[in-house]
Amino acid sequence: MSDTQLTAATHFIEVDGDRFAYRRWGKPSGMPLFFVLHFRGGVDHWDPLLTDGLAEGREVILFNGRGIASSTGTPRNRIEDMADDIAAVVRALGLSQVDLLGFSIGGLQVQEVALRHPELVRKLLLLGTGLRSADPTIDPKILEVAQNPVPTVEDFLFLFFGRSESAKQAGRAFWERRHQRVDQDPPSSVEVANAQAEAYGVYSAPKPGENPHAYLKAIGSRRWCSTASTTS
Repeated sequence: MSDTQLTAATHFIEVDGDRFAYRRWGKPSGMPLFFVLHFRGGVDHWDPLLTDGLAEGREVILFNGRGIASSTGTPRNRIEDMADDIAAVVRALGLSQVDLLGFSIGGLQVQEVALRHPELVRKLLLLGTGLRSADPTIDPKILEVAQNPVPTVEDFLFLFFGRSESAKQAGRAFWERRHQRVDQDPPSSVEVANAQAEAYGVYSAPKPGENPHAYLKAIGSRRWCSTASTTS
């Protein structure tokens, strides 16, 4: 039986003295798709409907950043350092190039990978993310709910889904799918939340004389596949 998100083994790879957790499965042909998730998210927080669907045609790789869930080390508090970790993990896995999918704060990280390590990236897929120095307006309740130590299904629906009944129904179905795995990773720590909140604040703060879209020109000079939104 082929692996799925619910059955793929959790492996660890050592980079700079720390162990990064990852899961890798799917059709071993073509370009691997490397996933980088939202605030505090780890390997168990993706929707199996998405990952397994994509794994039917290509290899997929989920990973935990430094200090997140079962990965060891001190959580990074700068987006640039998170991007360097991603690049180091890709290289440690023996991959010369990948497609990167980043969601929310993960979208900021993969943009930086493309800027700092362009030789490793063929395409970007940017989901629900933003721009450097863009300083988006965020509902204070989102920041409050996102840092709850143990998120509930109500927190999850509030953060990721619309307010209609159909949206809530879809969100509950996602919640159930992602909790079906028996050997789930431990939740991310408060230290992860604090470090990522700091990283996001520094990265998104307006910088004098910098156009939020200017640095994207360096990425746009190559051929990327992106589905970007303006929320984070």
